[in-house]
Amino acid sequence: MRKILILTLVLATVVVGCTSKKEEYKSADGAVTAVHRGERWTITGADGREVVEGYDSMRVAEVGEDGHPMTILYYKGDVQTVIQYYATMELRCRGELKDGKREGLWQYWYENGNLQAEATYVGGREDGDYRVWREDGTPYYLGRYSNGARTGVWEVYDKDGNLVERREY
Repeated sequence: MRKILILTLVLATVVVGCTSKKEEYKSADGAVTAVHRGERWTITGADGREVVEGYDSMRVAEVGEDGHPMTILYYKGDVQTVIQYYATMELRCRGELKDGKREGLWQYWYENGNLQAEATYVGGREDGDYRVWREDGTPYYLGRYSNGARTGVWEVYDKDGNLVERREY
């Protein structure tokens, strides 16, 4: 009887160990870690805290060829936070959706970690500063939107960061 009990415990441990397989992916610089255990992904920053705190639920909407998360949707009330990663787990894009439309600040990065673009949205339309940089970090163009239309002065820069054009809208 004792041998059967021990064998049962060993088998239970093996089964539990196999079903709770953990996958882990890290960005090249170690700033982001994605851990997959069972059906749940946990995405943490370099400080060990989850990338999006206080969410009601999350869903991995897209996975890469090697199985790491590419697009993750975090839900809190009626707001959806969208975070996308490159295959290297470097951050690619971050922003929020409300009622299926872009809302607030959206940011995009190059794979080298440099900021590529920033835009502010209200109800799915650009509304606020709009900035784009080249991969080396020099400005490309800067402007402003109001209710989806360009407004005010827009500036365009050459590859060395020199202002080459100003246009009024």
